[in-house]
Amino acid sequence: FGVFLRQKIAGKPFTVVGDGTQRRDFLYASDVAAGFLAAAETPMSGEIWNLGAGNPQSVNRLIEILGGPKAEVVYIPKRPGEPDCTWADIGKITRELGWKPKLSFEEGVQRILDNIDYWREAPLWDPGSIAQATKTWFAYMSDSNEKSRHGG
Repeated sequence: FGVFLRQKIAGKPFTVVGDGTQRRDFLYASDVAAGFLAAAETPMSGEIWNLGAGNPQSVNRLIEILGGPKAEVVYIPKRPGEPDCTWADIGKITRELGWKPKLSFEEGVQRILDNIDYWREAPLWDPGSIAQATKTWFAYMSDSNEKSRHGG
């Protein structure tokens, strides 16, 4: 997310891993804090609750909100082992603690955009620097290495 914000500030293309159809269960920080508070205040102990929006959004949708429908995008290779979708089951925390996210995905992204200057000094990534930083990921997580690690 921060990579995209810095690219937006610099007027550079967004670097999207894979084809951008992968979905993530984005949750705004204040909703995370409210979930932690609900867990801290309950008399229940030893429980595990998932936090998430319960509504995964595609990376392409995020780019559309950040940069508009005509945003310039550079697609880079999908990283081996990266999930196509993350999706938290928030049923238990909703039932047991009454917690649910308050901010929609769009509202959360807008709040971040309203404070985008926070990202002005963040590193500016491009396809080359991303390829260099993920070189070992690809070296160790590729299909050929996966087979050799498992005797294939």
